[in-house]
Amino acid sequence: MRKRPLCMAALIWAVILWLLGKAGIPVLGYGPPNLPIDAKNKPVQVAGTLYHLDTYEYQSIFYLKEAVLISQTNTSRNNHTSQSAIQKEYPLDGIKVTVKQEKIPAPLGEGMRVLVSGTLEEIPLPGNPGQFHERAYYYARKIKWYQEANQVQVLEENYDYLLRFQEKVKGRMKKGLSRSFSKEKAGILEAMLLGEKGNMDKEDTLLFQILGCSHILAISGLHLSILGGGLLKFLCRCSVPRKAAIALSAGAMFFYGGLTRSGASVMRAAIMFAVSSGAFLAKRTYDFLSAISLAAILLLCESPYYLYDSSFLLSFGAVLGLAMVYPILFQKRKERKGRCLAVLAEGVRSSVSVWFLLLPLVLYFFYELPIWGSIVSIFFMPLSELLILSGLAGGALGCLPVTLPGQLAGLVASGILEVFLIMGRILKILPGSLWIAGQPEIWCCVLYYGAASLVLFRKSTSTVGKTGKGLKILYGIAILLLLTPLPKGSLELTFLDVGQGDCACIQTASGSCYLIDGGSTTVSKVGKYRILPFLKASGIRRIQGIFVSHMDQDHVNGIQELLEMVKTKETQLKVERLFLSQCAGTTEELEKLENLGKQAGCQVVYIQKGSKIRDKDLLIECLGPGQIYENSNESSQVLHVSQGDFDVLFTGDVEGKGEEQVLELLQECSVTWEVLKVAHHGSKNSSKEAFLDCVKPKQAVISCGKDNSYGHPHREVMERLETRAKRIFITWKEGAVGMYVRNPFFSQGKNRDKMSRNQEKTPGGLE
Repeated sequence: MRKRPLCMAALIWAVILWLLGKAGIPVLGYGPPNLPIDAKNKPVQVAGTLYHLDTYEYQSIFYLKEAVLISQTNTSRNNHTSQSAIQKEYPLDGIKVTVKQEKIPAPLGEGMRVLVSGTLEEIPLPGNPGQFHERAYYYARKIKWYQEANQVQVLEENYDYLLRFQEKVKGRMKKGLSRSFSKEKAGILEAMLLGEKGNMDKEDTLLFQILGCSHILAISGLHLSILGGGLLKFLCRCSVPRKAAIALSAGAMFFYGGLTRSGASVMRAAIMFAVSSGAFLAKRTYDFLSAISLAAILLLCESPYYLYDSSFLLSFGAVLGLAMVYPILFQKRKERKGRCLAVLAEGVRSSVSVWFLLLPLVLYFFYELPIWGSIVSIFFMPLSELLILSGLAGGALGCLPVTLPGQLAGLVASGILEVFLIMGRILKILPGSLWIAGQPEIWCCVLYYGAASLVLFRKSTSTVGKTGKGLKILYGIAILLLLTPLPKGSLELTFLDVGQGDCACIQTASGSCYLIDGGSTTVSKVGKYRILPFLKASGIRRIQGIFVSHMDQDHVNGIQELLEMVKTKETQLKVERLFLSQCAGTTEELEKLENLGKQAGCQVVYIQKGSKIRDKDLLIECLGPGQIYENSNESSQVLHVSQGDFDVLFTGDVEGKGEEQVLELLQECSVTWEVLKVAHHGSKNSSKEAFLDCVKPKQAVISCGKDNSYGHPHREVMERLETRAKRIFITWKEGAVGMYVRNPFFSQGKNRDKMSRNQEKTPGGLE
């Protein structure tokens, strides 16, 4: 470190930023966005430079930089009634704007200065474990606001000439790709070469993920290394002076980075290329660790939130794996005879070195591993350079009046992509193609890196390059803890935040999992973006049963999405049984769900009052419906979940006659209810006084969306609960509500059960 002061400086800088963030001290934009006036969740006017645009069928999403909030105040000129308006502009951070197509007066383009009218909202925090952390992602990219626009006005078409030029280059490149390749492959290459994923098929995205090559689809340091290094070699062979060749190559890299929106990995590669070029011109020795440390310092100065960004951490981790881990692990390795074997061996060693560092990070951010893809990608990665160069050549030559040159230049890329897709489809049908491992605890990651550091230190200092048996055992234990999440208790309950809807998950210490409902009327694709990520983060690979209380969309549409993804192999999650109940007026919807369940490989079971499902110490008893009522809510499933003397009552949307029938059963038994899932999202038509007097729950959980159109939970229900329940939890306020029954081995608390908020803190300690 003494010989490399930049390495120590980068480490100290990262620690300082982390501590400042934890303390909530703003520095270099490292803090919550501030508005000089009260403009949150109110219609406002914002002017900004449009630097990226995604156009879809019904709406457009664009991003603004150099944004300013425009405020007008009226001031009196004199004692008379005449007033004048004073317009003030307040600088803002970046903004993500969503607008419907019919509200856009003219075609929008990058580099325009626009005026947007609409509601300004702060980026929300995730409400559930595993849910995508929007705030962390966008803060790292200096975007701190969402705006739902109702009007867009173009102030100046050619405000930023560089962005306008880049958009024209990107447009021509898209046209060239579409002429040189098939529609499917052109969409893949647009994502791979231009960072535009709008035309890429979702199935192809999944296949690249299964192959362990999804990083190829994101513009990364690999692309810039190929572009910059290839261009430099080409210019030198064309007898261009070395200094001019380096300047042109560096300029091309930064231009390409701007063209593709300059992610952390792109800028890291560009900075390191510039440092290496500068070292050559100054006739100084290029030190890799110093260069990567400088890149880290500069990027964290630009955006401290990169400290929490997956692309930043994975990019630096991969490069450090190749530069530091590889020489230590394989320092004594002899080269094999034969070029093909040597290339293969090199690919295996490089892959092992990268995974040695990235394993905890991949699990922490993505919760699953491409088991077969990790092996297959070793053979495919050497083809990446050919794929990118051939794709660029095909796109560039495709702009010519004659399409043949572009098609010929793109033959190599087309062939490689075809092999990728075929192999992805083969791996997709194999078990474990995307093995769900769960999100490891922070202490597990620290333990892993501690053990890995000891292994590397021992190999670097050992004269024979071997690792002690004790260190191997410690390293193996660290890997096992990463891949096997420990249960928090003998029974875990989680009431997910799904907006206006219901979803609860039951997990046992033996690994069994049951879902009760799963749907929402306010969250789009709730199954894909909230329920499935939670299951993955929890390490749940198999669901023993899903209970659907009734067929209202706010209870079932997420389950339908989940079953559809299981059916199409979009996830390796397995569902064994689907528990349904007959309900009047929803026969057609019930049949569709039953058929979907069978197609997804589920056993469909119809339950009613008296049905019992036992799983070791866990008992799930159906208390209703006792008969089919005309009102679907009255026919809702009511479930008694118990383990030992711990009892939970799930009431679905039961009301009226259904609630009265369940009340009769409850009055005949003496059960102390630890938790009540309040019926119908807290509607006044449910949870009557007599019912609550009988149940008297210790804790009550209400699942509903913020500012929902129904007014849930109703004031009358809250008043009834406040006098009968010790604690009341509302999902839109708390986020996912988690509870676990104390396990003598794993529990850290003294209480028999523990309620906890899942409301994560944003990076920097901000709520």
